Amino acid sequence: MIKLLIGFLFSLELFAGTLVLQSGSVQAHTETMLGSEINPLNSKLSVEVNIEDLKFETMSGQFWVEMNLFKSDEEDRDKNMYESLHSASFKLATFSIFSVSKASEVDMYDISGKLSFHGIERDLTAKAKITVDTKKISFHATSMINMPDYGIEMPCMLFICVRDQVDLVVQATFSQ
Repeated sequence: MIKLLIGFLFSLELFAGTLVLQSGSVQAHTETMLGSEINPLNSKLSVEVNIEDLKFETMSGQFWVEMNLFKSDEEDRDKNMYESLHSASFKLATFSIFSVSKASEVDMYDISGKLSFHGIERDLTAKAKITVDTKKISFHATSMINMPDYGIEMPCMLFICVRDQVDLVVQATFSQ
């Protein structure tokens, strides 16, 4: 029991300072008006995040993705998505953390920040589940954006339109 306690206390020291990303992704979910799902995934999340003494309320930093790395199950749809998002001109989407507060649910946090996307910056809040074990921190955050808020008109083909709302899921595993 003493060894476990000492091991746990030693692991707390490991989580002070800059977190090192082991893996991460951003999934965007939307649907057509007929209910067909569109779920492009970007598995190349980049992160620069700091915390102090495992107090997630001290978290600061940024998350970002390259827009032309989102992939869905249809290559032609991806090409249309890149065109609609003007990904050649607006290469990155960046989320900068302003504040983190503990939510009432276990391991849940409200993260407030600014999303810079398609040349427009807007406030954005995400709900995140953050869990810790002895060697890693797991991060799972959800949020939602409306594409017209960022100057993007969703495509329509033959009266089948893609909804304006995009649900975002960010997953990351950190070590130090």
